[in-house]
Amino acid sequence: MILRKLLRQEFKISYSRINAFLFCPYKYRLAYIDGLYWPHTADISFGNTLHSTLEKFHAQKNNDYNFLLQCYEDSWRNDGFTTALESFEYYERGKEILKNYFETFSKSDTEVLFCEKRFNSNIGKYKFIGIIDRIDKYPDGTYEVMDYKTHAQIWTQEKVDEDLQLSFYAYACKNALGFNPDKICVYFLSANKKIYTHRTPQQLSQAIDLALEVARKIDAEEFTPNLAQCAYCAFNVKCKHSTCPAGQE
Repeated sequence: MILRKLLRQEFKISYSRINAFLFCPYKYRLAYIDGLYWPHTADISFGNTLHSTLEKFHAQKNNDYNFLLQCYEDSWRNDGFTTALESFEYYERGKEILKNYFETFSKSDTEVLFCEKRFNSNIGKYKFIGIIDRIDKYPDGTYEVMDYKTHAQIWTQEKVDEDLQLSFYAYACKNALGFNPDKICVYFLSANKKIYTHRTPQQLSQAIDLALEVARKIDAEEFTPNLAQCAYCAFNVKCKHSTCPAGQE
């Protein structure tokens, strides 16, 4: 009964929440209902730092490289690193990423309208929230929406075309922000490379149907654990359903 009341009061859907549920419904419960702390890793900390850096940089409209580096210094956090050497290596990697980013950005003719743009909309009867990493406007009036990725791996075109988060971005632009994105891309910061995609009405409809299906299951408290994911789960040490040897502590 308490769980039901909490769901009614706080229940919202987002890409992160839907993705957590699709990975393992019980992981969703641990993170978003039980409030279990999501452990930081070096990659998570590094990603947060770069997102914060670019948000501060673009917010000031100060297109100066030294200012970008200052934003990086101000944003840097050592959470999640296991050694000083690991922290230093990530720090140096970040400086190289930002150097390449600035060189590309300084040659661009787009206007950065928003960074880390929050939106609040609805999917059916459910509240739908999220954050879009960056939205640009070209001189011809077209809009570009992008999602930053900070990991070293570059996705295939097929994976970008099928990415659920980009579908939600496109839906949010139209239904919460009042425009249709003309260009949609994933910006792989480590490689300073964008991979472009598009979304058809059918793809958006499929994404919304999936969101509604997940939301209904969450609403019905269907949190059956997916034991096949235990080895890859950040909560496998603390989860009572974990099949990992170190689990169930």
